[in-house]
Amino acid sequence: MGGTVTSPSPPPGRLTGIDTLRGLSAVAVLVCHIAGYWTFMSLPWKMPQLMALGAHGVDIFIVISGFVLFLPVVRAMGHLDSKQFYGRRAMRILPAYYLALAIAAVLAMGPRTWDLVVARQATLPELVLHILGIQTWFPGTLGSINGSLWSISLELHLYLVFPVLVAIWRRWGMTPLLVGSVALATVWTWSQSLGVSGPVGFGLGGIHALPSRLLQFVAGMWCATRLVSSQPLNTRHWALGMLVFGAAATLASTIQLNEVIIHLAWGGLGACLVLLMCAVRPTGQTVEISERFGERAYSFYLLHQPVLLVLGPVVALLPGWPVQLVVGGTGVFLLVTAFAALMYRYVELPTHQLGRRLFPSPSQRPAPAPGSRTGGY
Repeated sequence: MGGTVTSPSPPPGRLTGIDTLRGLSAVAVLVCHIAGYWTFMSLPWKMPQLMALGAHGVDIFIVISGFVLFLPVVRAMGHLDSKQFYGRRAMRILPAYYLALAIAAVLAMGPRTWDLVVARQATLPELVLHILGIQTWFPGTLGSINGSLWSISLELHLYLVFPVLVAIWRRWGMTPLLVGSVALATVWTWSQSLGVSGPVGFGLGGIHALPSRLLQFVAGMWCATRLVSSQPLNTRHWALGMLVFGAAATLASTIQLNEVIIHLAWGGLGACLVLLMCAVRPTGQTVEISERFGERAYSFYLLHQPVLLVLGPVVALLPGWPVQLVVGGTGVFLLVTAFAALMYRYVELPTHQLGRRLFPSPSQRPAPAPGSRTGGY
């Protein structure tokens, strides 16, 4: 074997490690926002800049999303039931999103609470944009209620184009998708730098919009094709790729290179992390705990920012930045984790299960009665 560690393509089912990766990405975003919102800590050295790198946990989220959504399509030889896909996605994403939005909106629009969570009191039109999931099209609204919710808007837009991406892959393969997504991001970033936009106040989202971030979603789709291929995964290759892309992403973000390069670097890191997890297939009690936390990472992400901001004035009363960071940060983490567990148990899980019942896969649907006529796909 020459020291090469490989792993064959796993059978259909849940892939251990992906939820752990999702959970770590959510925690990274929390770390970033602690540095960004708790400015009273006056962190020394380069700690604020290092903690700010946690914002790119969202980049990893996008790669994971492309991977987990496309993997069943690849295993089904390109078949995609659009009705089932959109129905399940709506039941999976929207209920928890709307509950988190309602909580954030009450705080951001309340006359006595808005100054805790936003720079100015939120308005009804801004709430409507969030309800429709199009706040990323209007850059001025991204932080008007809950700044973290922009990525959910992006996710919804990715769902809309997903069947088109699948159709392109079926017709021409993965290479045109990869090249096209990079070209689209390049043109988009260039046009934004020239100030090209629509009507006044309508900037189409800049770096938060689908054209800028599609390349990371497609990178996740590529991971799915790589996993299902006949060639086994080489653990050392993806571990090395993780180190290389991790260094490149950190450097690109630190010296503020072109946004396309930054998104490519973090997308590459996300792809290496996904395939490394698939190759290693971690096991053990610690992994079971991290997997359970990762299953609740969506609720954790939705709820972390309001909790962080509301508790900020309390944490500021603690003596010194080390105590504020350790005690305050740990307290927020535990509290958000508890709230996320409740949302997962009473919102996410029931609506997800309902979506599976309302939009079953073909194997779950009852067989037609003998002699009955059914419509085609």
